[in-house]
Amino acid sequence: MQGIQVDSCKIEFLFGHFSDFVERKSGQKLTGFQGNEYLEREEGYKKDLHLEGRGKLDAESWKASEIGSGRIVRSTISAIELPSNNTVPWQARYGEEVRPHHGLYLAMDDKALREEVERALYNLYRQESDGACFDELVRLLGRKYSLLAYLMFLKDSSRYLPIATRSFDQAFELLGVDHKTSFKCSWENYVAFLDVINQVRLLLEGRLGNPVRLLDAHSFVWMLVAQMSQENLEGSMEDLNRREKTERESIVRSRIGQGAFRKSLLDYWGNACAVTSCGNASLLVASHIKPWARCDNDERLDPSNGLLLSPTLDACFDAGYITFADDRSIIISESLSPEDAASLGVDAGLKLTRVTPQHCRYLQHHREHVFKGAGKVGGRN
Repeated sequence: MQGIQVDSCKIEFLFGHFSDFVERKSGQKLTGFQGNEYLEREEGYKKDLHLEGRGKLDAESWKASEIGSGRIVRSTISAIELPSNNTVPWQARYGEEVRPHHGLYLAMDDKALREEVERALYNLYRQESDGACFDELVRLLGRKYSLLAYLMFLKDSSRYLPIATRSFDQAFELLGVDHKTSFKCSWENYVAFLDVINQVRLLLEGRLGNPVRLLDAHSFVWMLVAQMSQENLEGSMEDLNRREKTERESIVRSRIGQGAFRKSLLDYWGNACAVTSCGNASLLVASHIKPWARCDNDERLDPSNGLLLSPTLDACFDAGYITFADDRSIIISESLSPEDAASLGVDAGLKLTRVTPQHCRYLQHHREHVFKGAGKVGGRN
């Protein structure tokens, strides 16, 4: 489990494709996973599935004295056999004849097996021995990864996730993650899978500037292969992977303001903030106007696609709470409350110290694709 790392460069690259894809499908700028109509329609069912499955399971009412009675297995089966449950291959979900060799159904006819299975399920949902229960259910039911992951998901959707091994293995290849789940069902492998998704969650949260749930990161990774195949991501990623290592490192350094891009902005803006004229260069951030993920290689290193900003202004600009008009005036989003703006020192009198036609081309993109909704030049509506 140790040492698995998500390639942040690839996440940045893929997020650009993903946000463009969602924007085309929904007609909304992607500012977060919550409230986006397309994402809610395509992926919101998992939240409802968890609630419906929990209701059918009714684990809170189980009693230790019922272990071996069959009630626990029956309620578990009913929590799986839901029409909306596409996370587990299960014949009866479609009203078809159930394969008689399935472990949970075998337990209904085998007293000794039923008692073992129900004890493991009782311990899973009523105690905190999750890893031991997972491995015990592997022993009793076989390496049914999607089934076991779904049972974990029913326990706690904030910590555990469903899994479709082939799809996630494909997605992990896109993400540059050296982790396989197919034919590797174990608690250790599942925990590593969850850790990868959580790394993705943290990177998405930093990119969006809004809270991202583990389930949202799961949807992002799933959609890369399940709904975005027409985007030719494989070809795009092959192109990214063909770049020389030194070039990719230069791009990453440019993004965080430590390479040639930062130096070019320091030279252009005279080692001073492009708005406040703060002259402490060590505090200033090299900020892309058109987001890095949406740029080609030339745009990523173009000084006209950059502003040298104080950390506060950079954070507001990057998150879309402020932007600038072609006449240099600040535009403040209505999403930034007057109280927060005042506390951050963001006011209607701020403006860029200079602007060129080359800057205006990038600023137009920022206003149309990054800025959060309505605002007013020199202030707000």
